[in-house]
Amino acid sequence: MDALRLLSRSAGLKSRSAKSSLQNLPSASGHSTNDGNSDPAATRKRKRHVDATEDTSNVVVPSATLSEEDVRQIQKKQKIKIVDLNRFRAASANSESRKAQKEQSRIFSQPLTSFSHLRQFNVNKALTRNVSDQAYFQPTEVQMATIPLLLRGSSEEASEPDLLTIAPTGSGKTLAFLIPLIEKVSRSHKTSDGHPERHISAIILAPTKELVSQIVTEGRKLCLKTGVRITAMRKGMTLFEGHAPTNEDGTEDDESEKDDEDQISTTSAPVTKTDILVSTPLSLVHAICPSWEEDESIAPHPLPNIETLILDEADVLLDPIFRAQTLAVWSACTSPSLRISMWSATIGSNVEELAVQTISRRHKSLKIRRSQRTPLLRTIIGLKDTSLPTISHRLIFTATESGKLLGMRQLLHPSRSFTSGKEDTTVPLRPPFLVFTQTIERAQSLYNELRYDIPAPAGGSSRIAVLHSSLPTHTRSSIMQNFRLGKIWILITTDLLSRGVDFRGVNVVVNYDIPNTVAGYVHRAGRTGRAGREGGVCVSFYTKEDIQYVKGIANVIAASEKSQTPSDRTAGVVKGNSTTASDPAKTGGIQPWLLHALPSVSKSARKNLKLHGVESRRAVHADDDEKTKRMKRKARIGTQSGFERREMNRKRGAIEHSLQGKGKELVDEDGNGNEEWEGFGSA
Repeated sequence: MDALRLLSRSAGLKSRSAKSSLQNLPSASGHSTNDGNSDPAATRKRKRHVDATEDTSNVVVPSATLSEEDVRQIQKKQKIKIVDLNRFRAASANSESRKAQKEQSRIFSQPLTSFSHLRQFNVNKALTRNVSDQAYFQPTEVQMATIPLLLRGSSEEASEPDLLTIAPTGSGKTLAFLIPLIEKVSRSHKTSDGHPERHISAIILAPTKELVSQIVTEGRKLCLKTGVRITAMRKGMTLFEGHAPTNEDGTEDDESEKDDEDQISTTSAPVTKTDILVSTPLSLVHAICPSWEEDESIAPHPLPNIETLILDEADVLLDPIFRAQTLAVWSACTSPSLRISMWSATIGSNVEELAVQTISRRHKSLKIRRSQRTPLLRTIIGLKDTSLPTISHRLIFTATESGKLLGMRQLLHPSRSFTSGKEDTTVPLRPPFLVFTQTIERAQSLYNELRYDIPAPAGGSSRIAVLHSSLPTHTRSSIMQNFRLGKIWILITTDLLSRGVDFRGVNVVVNYDIPNTVAGYVHRAGRTGRAGREGGVCVSFYTKEDIQYVKGIANVIAASEKSQTPSDRTAGVVKGNSTTASDPAKTGGIQPWLLHALPSVSKSARKNLKLHGVESRRAVHADDDEKTKRMKRKARIGTQSGFERREMNRKRGAIEHSLQGKGKELVDEDGNGNEEWEGFGSA
């Protein structure tokens, strides 16, 4: 810690280094964003002096007094670009240059330079107090740009727009859409006479149950004493009059909310009394259209009261995997005043085009006049589709699958420090580790190989866990909680946790298997370095089968390293990263010659990788030829030979058949039966 900053804390002074870091990146300041990485106690200590002694040298004057030139300077410094897409498309029809078209469509709205300025928008006092109590004082770039846009619906001069936001992972997008949404719902309660009947007025869609749970947890902290309720979709929930609740497999089963005041009774099945509903697409589709999977052409039940639809990780929700489900929910929201906002760190031009077309078709189907249509704004923070500059990246060639397993064990048991340049100035990587694999089978196999690698005095097998979609919901929640509490040091998972899920202090992300897309790499790497936290490392192993797919990842790493400031590189050396301040060419991420040596992947190969992953790591199918089967077996994770595996399976099958005849249960070598694994500490 800076000595001047430590000694002058009670006086409210700040060192020059603190000022420069705040100017370069608000999310890298000492203030917390949306994941609580900073010390709340230290932040609240400064809060007592905020009126009298707060250093305002880096805080601009209140938003309402900023001129357009001042706004331009702030947007340029914080790398914020806000564009009116409708205006941009209209300008593209002219013969002007693309640069002139972008300049004509730029929006220079007043930024939110401090959360204390929320009162300028007449925000609910309880919501403002909750923001302060959660130690949010200095907004990040995405919060600075988007919160005023979404709050300006209360202004007479402008209406709330539809919004498409692209911002880096860990930059505080959840808080950016929750604050305006809670304020909007709270304001609707005030405008109603007497005690209005509570109903669902906003829907937030997220691709995984873990992300749904996280959004609800953060939302409840902000909804405290505001009169707004937020809940997750679960079994037996009734969304509208006459709806018969079902217990489809696609719905949630959140046992932690049984004592909530908005818990429904499945016997009388009243309509759910909540304001904001958070759900996965399939869970909600099952509720509004139970027979949707049998016939996707069936129109879902309309939800005319929904005025806000938020798509978190929009590129996944509009990807072919979730697209039909998401569009079904979107079409069910028939209110003419519906506002849509989409958020992600990676939104391609195809997803953007789909969103624009869907909004246009919706306007035509509802016969909304052109003069009554709301603007569609696109906000980009930093460089599009790139990783945070505060993360260090390492690409490690292991040649074979056995080399990857050896490399993983070296990360867990480093025999020597990782070097940076010529001098050994760094320290070994330390847990917690988040390890990604291509499939569930590979995640389970890697867990079986590593579960005894941590010595018993350090906690043994309880320090490592595997998490994937095949596990029950309560098991997944237990593992997530133990990982957040630090009881689990190494968590092996699939892409289930690659998006949106916020962990407080993941030091290392390990791509045991390379991701299927470049966007997947950006999101995986974003599980570390949250909220400007420095020292995060992303290690990626690749074999000879992966070489043709590595160039896209290498370009992302190169762009991230190029955007690093000299202070970032110096911090990387101090905190054990692979970057060096003296010689950028000797960084541990990408050597310049590697970018030229790596082959470019074809469009068809890129599409095949996205859909199926690397072929050698896919499951063995009966229709595979012998050559393909041998290739896939050779790529299995494990130290046993094929002969040893066959002998073990043969003996195990004989024992299982014998015990079945006696009516007994097969017990494995650890003394566990064949029941579903319940996680550590469940026995």
